[in-house]
Amino acid sequence: MAPRALEIDITSEGDGGGSTGNGLPSGGHGLIGMRERTALHAGELRAGPTGTGGYEVHATLTYDSG
Repeated sequence: MAPRALEIDITSEGDGGGSTGNGLPSGGHGLIGMRERTALHAGELRAGPTGTGGYEVHATLTYDSG
């Protein structure tokens, strides 16, 4: 049986200013961390600005159902 995949799309209408909304730094590793974690699961990640001023992230994570 072929591997299965989960696809996730996240779109924001904001400017991607990087704030957590509470004035504190995010404490994360941003896109680099997301790419590394996606790669660990034989997936891929695309991220970048949308044509309307927002930002979009698309991740594909593969998994074996067996």
